[in-house]
Amino acid sequence: MAAKAAKVRPAPAGGPGPEARVAEEPKAKVVEEPKAKVAEELHSLKLIRDRRSIREFTGEKIPDEHIEMILEAARHAPSPENMLMVRFVVIRDDQETKVFLADIAQEMAMSAFGGAPFELTSGRLWYIADPYRASQYAKLRDGDLFRYPEKSDTVIIVCASEMWHDAAYQYPNELFGSVVSGMAIMNMWLVASELGYGCGYEALVCSDPRHAELIRDRLGIPPIWVPITAFCIGKRVSPRALGPSRPPLEGLMYQERWGLPYKRLAFRKEK
Repeated sequence: MAAKAAKVRPAPAGGPGPEARVAEEPKAKVVEEPKAKVAEELHSLKLIRDRRSIREFTGEKIPDEHIEMILEAARHAPSPENMLMVRFVVIRDDQETKVFLADIAQEMAMSAFGGAPFELTSGRLWYIADPYRASQYAKLRDGDLFRYPEKSDTVIIVCASEMWHDAAYQYPNELFGSVVSGMAIMNMWLVASELGYGCGYEALVCSDPRHAELIRDRLGIPPIWVPITAFCIGKRVSPRALGPSRPPLEGLMYQERWGLPYKRLAFRKEK
């Protein structure tokens, strides 16, 4: 059977219709310029603003894959000449060591805050409502607030070194090892926050060189590596919705030269 011939509509006397003309003319490609993001759209800035130091954990376990994602963030932290003068001791199952660190933190907190009534009166805890401010201060004085390593799922002893490199110039630890450690900790903190966990930077455990030496001996840390902190990660008892305020940009930044206040866009005069 012969195939049926396709019906062809005759063109109008006035030439091809508008549909035909559109079909004949190729459409020009529209190149869209990348849209400038505003602060509200930046997820990274939201995580930074929402981040809080958490000091109360439930003790529940965190999935292993989540901990490795957090550790992966530390591995990608920058360091000068990629010398990586930072190491991490990841403590998850050794509960005795967690309690050991909590004991050190409490002892140091009692020394630091035990005779400091200004914590209650100077307004530093303004963001805590009056009925609870005194009880929070009591936790500072007896050191109970700083025992959170024992309830953390993971405690990471972050160590830095000024000797672990082959450069001719000896980079001082306080300028490089500590800085690299800080960048790695912040990477971990942001990833942990995005995963929904709380973190606490427990500085008290290493603030006394004698305690740092005890930690080094207990964990077998070589002498060239200095314990900087116990970084704690865990499931929060409750979210910390409010924290101390930060000064405005003008209170921290100078523009071009020291002493020339930085001016935010909202306050700059249009030329």
